[in-house]
Amino acid sequence: MSFDLLTSVRILIPALGLLYASYRDWVEREVDDWVWAFCGAAGGALTAIDLASSWSLSLFLITAFSIVLSAGLAFAFYFFGLYGGADAKAIAVISLSLPIHHPPVRLHPFTGLASLSNGLLLSLILLLGFLLRNLIALARGEKIFEGFEHEKAARKIAAMLLGTRVRDARRKKFWFPLEAEREGRRVFDFKLFELEFEEITRDDCWATPGIPLLIFITAGFLTFVVAGDLLKLILDAILPGTL
Repeated sequence: MSFDLLTSVRILIPALGLLYASYRDWVEREVDDWVWAFCGAAGGALTAIDLASSWSLSLFLITAFSIVLSAGLAFAFYFFGLYGGADAKAIAVISLSLPIHHPPVRLHPFTGLASLSNGLLLSLILLLGFLLRNLIALARGEKIFEGFEHEKAARKIAAMLLGTRVRDARRKKFWFPLEAEREGRRVFDFKLFELEFEEITRDDCWATPGIPLLIFITAGFLTFVVAGDLLKLILDAILPGTL
């Protein structure tokens, strides 16, 4: 897939901004607003130039629809507490910079929405990684469920997908505890939509790393630009020839 110079710059601006923001979010859990302001303004200006240079009403309408739909849903998800403000701003910047893109594999051309769906699918790799790590621990004879014998099998499986037992948990930065103490015994406590990190109070506990969704959105954007829509690939594999 080849891109003209203007399209390449429109891809490069959000890509560099997202990579920098992902690094900041990973290290500090905070992204300065100037990153989004600069990338959004620059990307939006280039989108306007592209529209002016190849004007058509249909292109303008689908571009405007993509920006409004993607940014609107992004901030709606934020207001409902499904993710943080940086994630919503990232989708908005993507939508302004490259609202429409046509990779070979796609359900739709809306880059912002595809970046989010790609990112969510890529984040599922974490679950497989945790499961593999925990299965290896069990195979080695490690007592990862010691103290949790009373928990049901389904909750143990959920814990194996969402995190791992950590022996030096209090030294881990930006980790969530996956357990709590109730009525004198330890129980699994899955707080999947908590945006604030709860302090881990014991070294030997079940926990999960708070990897920012922004990192996966960045990967989802780059994947959509280069390869396309992962959801389309999955649906084609499950239901070949229907889409």
